[in-house]
Amino acid sequence: MKKANDVKINIKPIFSNRTHTAVWEGPCRVGDPNYLSPEYEKRTGREQCKIWYNQLKENIDPEYANVLESVYIEFIENFYVSDEQLDQLKPDLEDTDIFLMTYRVPGLERLDKPMSMINRGPTPIDLGAYYADIGKEFYFGYDFEEYNEILKLLRVRKAIRNTKLLVLTTGEQTPVSVVSSNPDLFGLNLKYGIRSARRSMKDVFGVMDKIGADEELSKKADELISNAGHVSVSKEYMMRDLLYYKAVKAMMEELGCNAFTTACMELCATQLPMKYKCTPCLTHSILKDSGIPTACEEDINAWMAVMVLMYLSKKSVFMGNASLVKPHKRPLDDLHVSELVSGPAEGFDEYALEVRHSVPGLKMNGLSSDNMEYDVGQFTFEGWGTKLQVNMANNDEKTVTIARFSRDGSSMMVARGKVLGCAYHKYGCSPDVYYSVEGGAWEFVHALAEGGYGHHLVVVYGDYTDELKRLGKIVGFDVKQHK
Repeated sequence: MKKANDVKINIKPIFSNRTHTAVWEGPCRVGDPNYLSPEYEKRTGREQCKIWYNQLKENIDPEYANVLESVYIEFIENFYVSDEQLDQLKPDLEDTDIFLMTYRVPGLERLDKPMSMINRGPTPIDLGAYYADIGKEFYFGYDFEEYNEILKLLRVRKAIRNTKLLVLTTGEQTPVSVVSSNPDLFGLNLKYGIRSARRSMKDVFGVMDKIGADEELSKKADELISNAGHVSVSKEYMMRDLLYYKAVKAMMEELGCNAFTTACMELCATQLPMKYKCTPCLTHSILKDSGIPTACEEDINAWMAVMVLMYLSKKSVFMGNASLVKPHKRPLDDLHVSELVSGPAEGFDEYALEVRHSVPGLKMNGLSSDNMEYDVGQFTFEGWGTKLQVNMANNDEKTVTIARFSRDGSSMMVARGKVLGCAYHKYGCSPDVYYSVEGGAWEFVHALAEGGYGHHLVVVYGDYTDELKRLGKIVGFDVKQHK
């Protein structure tokens, strides 16, 4: 499966050299006559082009971008760049994501590609104002560090545009349990380039019947069980959930998808999960841990936040429902949890945000990092339905970013928080994770309702609030930080 987040930005470097037809001095040109000759300017320009290109190869972060072959463009004091000179850019034009120029390239905007500079002087300010006014995309960094940050965000935008979502649905515009979910997938395609394929949620069970379990799934079950702490699901039942995962993955590959969501309450009503002894929970965890953005309950707003946070952080994320916990309420009594694994038994000193009814990942410290410690729980009283239990309070990183998109997909609500505690439920969705929220948990849940956002929240370790604000400007969504 081709993951959307594996993309990189392709940079086309342009070394532009303004030369002159004779030696003279004036209000914009002074110096030793030996250095003002046309021959000297042409020779040093080509030499500097090679030096600059080597600097780019050494300093552009290869995690974010590829540096294509450079092009040398020369123009004289008439400031005219011919079509023939610009034609040098055409062989790579389809692959080029952004031009990186050393100086002005008059007429470059006609090729309709984003443009950029690394420059501490006035030129990028001047060009930026001009391009902004005529509706062209332009970025500049004062140094390589700042420019690499821009590339990081542009790479996320490219990943979003390369995302195709598989939606296993009843066919209704919105799921019954998430009426705040965005009903306009076509609108997301127009605005962000996100494509989608909608199929009946029942189709996956036919695929399960067709493909069946195999030795690979047996090994995966053994691996999950042997590396877990406490396990309350049999291997036989876990294999049913892994078969569902394999079927979902097969459908995604057939349809060219690299993201996933499915209805849940409607799925339960069909009684097919009861018949096949499986739930989607483990599928969500495994896919997220492999870099595939997924969301529970066909919640498109939450899925958007999962996608953006995963592409930006390269971490798996936690998703669940938002609830409010009053101060000094005992979680074991008031919140009906089975086991408080971390946090004060007598409750919290402030209003806390509880994210529950939830699915965690194991790679929440980074997709390339080790798995977090986990238990394997059962979803149903009968014993089937595999869920991963992760104590999110048992982690060196305590700061988190919490986010969700608005119903129309135009805005992202973001909050900074800290993990306060964690609890497990023996049956059903779990874990429950408790957070303090900058700006107040009580105020936050009201802002989610009053601002048109909704209830599922997505949580990632680390503070990404500032990066999300910059990303929103590049991708085209507003960021509302709660504080």
